[in-house]
Amino acid sequence: MCYNDYDGYVGVAQGNLFLKKETYNGHIWAKSEDTAQIQISVKDGDGYSYHSVRFVAGQQWQRFDFEFEAGRPTTNGIFEIRLLGEGTVWLDGASLMPANTKHGIWPQVYEHIRMLCPPVIRFPGGCFADCYHWMDGVGERDQRPYRHNRHWGGYEDNSFGTDEYMEFCKAVGCEPMICVNFGSGTAQEAAAWVEYCNGASDTQYGQMRAENGHPEPYNIKYWDIGNETFGDWEIGHCNALEYAEKYQEFYHAMKEKDDSIVFMACAGDGDSRSQDWNKTVSAVLGTQLDVLCLHMYTLKAMEKRHVDNRDIYYAVTGSVVKYEEILNETFDIVTASNSRAKLAVTEYNLGTLIDSFREQTLEAAIFNAGMLNMFLRNTDKLKMCNISDLVNGWPGGIIVSKNGTAYGTASYYVMKLYAESRISQIIDSCVSCESYDTEIQIGNIEPLQDVPYADIVVCLDDQGNRILFVVNRSLEEELVLQTEFEAHEAEITEITSKKVSDRNSIEQMNIVPVVRKEFAEKGEIHFAPHSVNRVRI
Repeated sequence: MCYNDYDGYVGVAQGNLFLKKETYNGHIWAKSEDTAQIQISVKDGDGYSYHSVRFVAGQQWQRFDFEFEAGRPTTNGIFEIRLLGEGTVWLDGASLMPANTKHGIWPQVYEHIRMLCPPVIRFPGGCFADCYHWMDGVGERDQRPYRHNRHWGGYEDNSFGTDEYMEFCKAVGCEPMICVNFGSGTAQEAAAWVEYCNGASDTQYGQMRAENGHPEPYNIKYWDIGNETFGDWEIGHCNALEYAEKYQEFYHAMKEKDDSIVFMACAGDGDSRSQDWNKTVSAVLGTQLDVLCLHMYTLKAMEKRHVDNRDIYYAVTGSVVKYEEILNETFDIVTASNSRAKLAVTEYNLGTLIDSFREQTLEAAIFNAGMLNMFLRNTDKLKMCNISDLVNGWPGGIIVSKNGTAYGTASYYVMKLYAESRISQIIDSCVSCESYDTEIQIGNIEPLQDVPYADIVVCLDDQGNRILFVVNRSLEEELVLQTEFEAHEAEITEITSKKVSDRNSIEQMNIVPVVRKEFAEKGEIHFAPHSVNRVRI
């Protein structure tokens, strides 16, 4: 209620907005007890006015749209909704967005994703998936409910749901993969989601999709049943037998809607050598799972104690040896019950879970390059692998976005380097080099033995060129690779920096790929310490 003393006003406002010098679109929903005059005002902390417009709200809900060109940038913008005069007004669904967003995404973020050429993107996420109800994210955006995010806190406005996700996947050219709500959802809810995505337009939920503007089925192939259900942090946490029994309810209900989908089951803790969960789930489910999904985070269990950074570095980069052993052990277990089954690593990264920004460093990039080499060596066992996170998240996001500006971390450029190489075939190779041992438990990594300083994979690209991915783990020593390619010119793309703690920022891009040519005299090719390299011959 506003009593218009001395031409005053009341309202609501949001401050600390970042505005660029560009066009913005906005809208609000409002209604009043009788009629009321509402003013939209966008200004900055100094009082500079970007836009001001008035609407008259009546007794029915109505959407009021506006557009303006920001005259100058600010980091202290204020968006006000004012009630002028006396009266009572109800507000809902206020929005202010740049006009140049791509599918609701900042343009620089969208371009970074597109340039990465991701083959698959997982939706709606990991832990969040087990508190996400897909029906909240379809239909008219302004009619979608706000929900409390039970896992991460805050609120989800559901403006980016299934249809927006599918439009985004189509735009960037990637395959969709949906992680269903296993923790707080039901088998019937998951089956309805399958029908919404893949059902004909004459089915109940296929018709709903058609009414939402998408008459043709999406034909989503990959369906992930739960996320880290083995963990006590997860909504719906249970033991392996309970998971397998509940999984079967989801399997039968979802398969009835589309028997062609690929069922991806939750594996045990990929950071642990224990295979108890995987043995139980594989034995109970047999051919009812197509893919068993592991998560791997080398420093997720890092204690807050002082450890020499050199020791951490060699444990982190060497942990790939442990993960390759876990991958092989898990594959043997799952294929013993189902010879056609594959594995997937649907989350991997450094994963300190503390605000160290260690995940954004060159050290993390060298670890992730080692993981990619490990995945390439084991393509016969793997359906897919997904780094976590894509954008922001905890500091592990390989794309960092803030105030409309985005940049790639060191790991982003490693991922891009491998992705744009267009590998078509892995070639068997033998590498001999010096190795090292580690002595103490660090994070999830127990003491390691015989970790090679050099991690090398040999491939062919789709043009028949020989490609070598070379990771030099040594902090100080140059790597000299003796090859059979005498008298050949090699194109080397190198990712490195002065220190393994270096990372990129908006102000300074310390770690970007650098291309050089080297004539392989006597078959020798040289690589810098602590570096990731692609060699094209």
